[in-house]
Amino acid sequence: MRCALALCILLAAVASPAAQPAPPLVLNSDTTPVWLDPSLEFLLDSTGQLTVDQIALTPAERFTPVVRSKLHHIESGALWLRFDAVIVNPAYDWRLTLPLPGVDEVSLYFRNRAGQWVHQQAGDTVRMDVWPLPGPYPVFSLSHEIGQTVTYYMQIHHARVPFSALPRVVSDTQLLTSRQSEHMLLGIYFGLAALVIVLALANALAYRDWGFGSYAVYMTMFAGTQGVFSGVAGVYWWPSWPALNNVGVFLLPVAAAATAMWFVRTVTAPRRFSRALDWFVLALMGLLPAVGLLDAAFPTPESFAMINTLISAGMIVLLMVVGVSLVEGDRHARWIAAGFLPVLLATLFPLLRNLGLISSGFLTDYGMMLASAVEAPILFYGLLRRVAQRREPTTRASALRTVDPLTGLHLAQVLVGKLRQALGTAGRYPQPFALLVINFVNLAELQSRHGRETGDRAMVMTAARIRAAARTSDTVARVGDSQFALLMEGPINATEANDVATKILASGLRPSNELPDAEPLLFHIAVGHLGEPAGVAPAEAAACLARMLQAARDMNDGSRKAIRLVKL
Repeated sequence: MRCALALCILLAAVASPAAQPAPPLVLNSDTTPVWLDPSLEFLLDSTGQLTVDQIALTPAERFTPVVRSKLHHIESGALWLRFDAVIVNPAYDWRLTLPLPGVDEVSLYFRNRAGQWVHQQAGDTVRMDVWPLPGPYPVFSLSHEIGQTVTYYMQIHHARVPFSALPRVVSDTQLLTSRQSEHMLLGIYFGLAALVIVLALANALAYRDWGFGSYAVYMTMFAGTQGVFSGVAGVYWWPSWPALNNVGVFLLPVAAAATAMWFVRTVTAPRRFSRALDWFVLALMGLLPAVGLLDAAFPTPESFAMINTLISAGMIVLLMVVGVSLVEGDRHARWIAAGFLPVLLATLFPLLRNLGLISSGFLTDYGMMLASAVEAPILFYGLLRRVAQRREPTTRASALRTVDPLTGLHLAQVLVGKLRQALGTAGRYPQPFALLVINFVNLAELQSRHGRETGDRAMVMTAARIRAAARTSDTVARVGDSQFALLMEGPINATEANDVATKILASGLRPSNELPDAEPLLFHIAVGHLGEPAGVAPAEAAACLARMLQAARDMNDGSRKAIRLVKL
């Protein structure tokens, strides 16, 4: 009997601490948000049919202390949380928040002074105008009783995704501060996303490039996904249609994954390397939206598991496509890899949460948004480089029609067009201008003595020295095998034109180590100046240039005069 009595006392001593209720939460100061871990207990109602009256009559030993980061698979049931709180300081209004955007339905119950239940409701399946305080996540008001312990019951419905968030208590001041910070960060992100989308569409139209077009569609789907995940969609986009919240949570991520694959396929073109890989990408692109639509119409745990599997497969395929492109030497793939890497890493957090391997937290809720902010400028810069590189041959080909490939100067037809405009202006206004034609006299001698390469180098040097003497508004052109022209528009008199010709002549005589034996560059320069309106019509511009070229060639008559004034 003594042994039996001792055993009973021991068992009672061991069991008694578990039967004691959790200590009440004392709300006195609003220095920091108050987490409810020490005062919170939970009960999982697998049927989801228990009412608050039944929960209130449930023995205390059936409730279990809450453990932070513990995952609850609620499915069709309900998770009940219970805690006691007493408000000591009446200077503050207190709120209970559940900082988890996307929770299906949350209800808070407590009794008022008359003993009646006060019921507040929020969540993705509840219209925003029914929420006690509209916002991205549920916020409830606590009792206003001062100095009295009040028992609170929170009922949570959250299907298919494991639940692990914990409520916390904040004052109105803390709530206002956190809401302002959240709205600022969300505004920055969605403003950046909108800017990127608009710029991508503008570049797609300007360059007729599907890379920018697919990127704009991908960014639209990704921003929409973040709008649903962050609660912005439920607050601003469709506050009166809560059914769209759950559809968006499961449909927009697969749409974003499919458009991401489309974007990568457009930019990297995996068909160049493997037809099988390209067909696999196309199949996955079509399968993802199909399964998403099926899940939206008939949501089941199996379809949700398939969505997570397909998104994981899409991540692997993206890595394969980018990796193959890098191995094959695609220079654009490195920018795609650098841009997608933070997003792929951030995608792991919600996937692992959906699979029940980690609990909800900052990275599961906002990690992809931060990664997207890093990704956007990298991918946009990579697309700009890709377009520039693709357009470079076309730009060069078009430039060769008006630019001399050796010297980089304009060709004769460009100069004739500019001269035609100058003659037309001079015919209407007193706008004097000058045309200098420079004949490179010793080019043939340099080529015969030192070779063609030296002659080409001398031509480039001649172009550079004429450019150095010209003004920004002047036009320099190569108008013959060894002839150059300088059109000096604007008010310029004959003396100034002659000074420029002297400067060019002197620059050629300056020795240079770039030529063998420091050979000089010998020029004959014909200077044509039009000071007053004359009888030269704009249509005679080509003939005028031809006369100037002939005048420069005629200076090879043995005279020592290297600069000659010629009538236009």
